[in-house]
Amino acid sequence: MRWSAWSRRASARPLLALPLVLAAVQAVPAQTPPTVVPALISLTEARAIVDAAIAYAREQKMLMAVVVVDQSGNVVSGDRMDGVSPANTHLAEGKAFASVMFRQTTEVLGHLAKDRPDRYFGIMNMYPGKVYLVGGGVPLMVDGRLVGAVGVAGLPQGVDEKAGRAGIVAWDKLRDGMRK
Repeated sequence: MRWSAWSRRASARPLLALPLVLAAVQAVPAQTPPTVVPALISLTEARAIVDAAIAYAREQKMLMAVVVVDQSGNVVSGDRMDGVSPANTHLAEGKAFASVMFRQTTEVLGHLAKDRPDRYFGIMNMYPGKVYLVGGGVPLMVDGRLVGAVGVAGLPQGVDEKAGRAGIVAWDKLRDGMRK
């Protein structure tokens, strides 16, 4: 075969392949956007929790950070009081995340270190840098259904959870007012 004949055949190959490429492109269905599960706790509700927890800390003349997450562990809202280390926001988020993932207070989860070290270290290794198993995380339940969690960090042991529960009391009042 001479060079010119080979050249004509080689240049025709891309043209023959073009209909196949176009058919393949048309056969691919349009991608649908991923399904987003709506949060079961609204920003208004999360802010009620945050504001009440901060009010509790102010009454105690203490400083802290607070974070509210939804049922999937995603942050809905959070704040840190003036003078609080930004690290406390991360710790509060870790407490809230752990609480929602395991449907338990982080105070109870923290006892696993003594009672069930295998389970404690398993959790820590499953979620490295994401969970903080020290008191201050409390799940948020509505009619037995998990809707999120609150995490508080920066206060003395046991007081973190009290601040979170003060936020939950305000949230319950808000929800009662919304039903009426």
